[in-house]
Amino acid sequence: MAALLSPAAALAQQQINITKKDCRRAVSATPLANLAYKPGVGSRGRAVAPADLDGGGFKIELPEVFEFDITRDLNYFLGKPKADAEAAQAAANSAAKAQAAATSAETSAAAAESLSTQSDAYIAVEDAEAAVAAMQTERDALFTKFQEHPTSSRREAEYTAANTALTTAQASLASAQTSMTAGSYSSALTSASSAQSTVSAAEVTFTTSNTDGTAAAATASTAASSARSSADSADAAVKSAEKASYSDSASTSADTAAANAAVITAEQASLGAETIYAAAVAAYKADPDNTTKQAAVASASAAVTSANSYLSAAKTAASSGDASAAISGASSAVSAAAVVGYAESNDASTLRSTASTLVTTSGSTATAASEAASADTATTTAYKASAKISNMQYKVGTVRFNIKTGALFFNGKPMNNAMSSEVAAKCAELLNKGK
Repeated sequence: MAALLSPAAALAQQQINITKKDCRRAVSATPLANLAYKPGVGSRGRAVAPADLDGGGFKIELPEVFEFDITRDLNYFLGKPKADAEAAQAAANSAAKAQAAATSAETSAAAAESLSTQSDAYIAVEDAEAAVAAMQTERDALFTKFQEHPTSSRREAEYTAANTALTTAQASLASAQTSMTAGSYSSALTSASSAQSTVSAAEVTFTTSNTDGTAAAATASTAASSARSSADSADAAVKSAEKASYSDSASTSADTAAANAAVITAEQASLGAETIYAAAVAAYKADPDNTTKQAAVASASAAVTSANSYLSAAKTAASSGDASAAISGASSAVSAAAVVGYAESNDASTLRSTASTLVTTSGSTATAASEAASADTATTTAYKASAKISNMQYKVGTVRFNIKTGALFFNGKPMNNAMSSEVAAKCAELLNKGK
């Protein structure tokens, strides 16, 4: 049987000794020769076009022998499809979380910008009030001089110009105050700035006591701009990790804006307590034997100390971006000043309330950014797990096919009888002779 498993070429070079027993086994296991592949002949024995068709001058030279492997994909058994699906799901979840964070960042940035405008308008109105007060003082002084020199055209002109400037500044201030109450902060800012410009144009100088508030408003404005930039970057980012990072930055900047807005209200409480203290001192000086007025001075002094302490705490918290602590400090400053009669204005109360709302909004953004970052990390982990399962193929065997002879082998063993036909014919001859 060894001859039955050898290539045809080997048969031609070797002398084969076959017994009747071998032949009987060979014939019983050998299909008819007419089943072997024959170039140009179909399965029913009819002539067909050969494989090497000549299509009018174009001829494809085919190799005599074709060889290919039969493999089995082992990925399923190793869990590769499941790991790939989990990685894909993690990626989809990460993308959704990242987009949610970017959307939340936009909300925080818009709120921070609005609060910044509100803060600027509040300080501008405060400064406009100081400017109008200075303008009125200047107008009154010029009126007194005009009364002293009623025939002086110069004094009259100076008074008239000052009075006109005061009237104009007062109208702008009134408009700003109305806009603040209505929540039209951009309009309030414009009108308040106009009032200050009118006073400055009249060459009247004025000072403001909102030192900390002015600095805080400027910081809030810068923070709002940063929040906007981060939100825009989050929206434009393609990678989930970048969306998460930019969204978190927007949240942080929004917190800074809120914290500094709170500082403005804390300073107002402190200034209010100082004003009350100054009035108490003046009253006591006018009546030094009045024990009630003396006690009022002591109470006002304690209120100023407490309010200033809370203002300092709010400023410290704001410098580190701790909006919640800054707002808490501002609230405490207001309470301390209220003990001696300070009444927070509606504008200041609204500013602090808006800052508190922004903290809640920015907190939601921070949470969304954190979830997006965690989802991105989970995606990376899932893909790494999938990558550890390499694409494995189990090689079952190799098929080798000769297109000229029709010999077909699998792992070196014949799969047809083209090369065994000659042996079968010899066996038939032996059997017929009775050998």
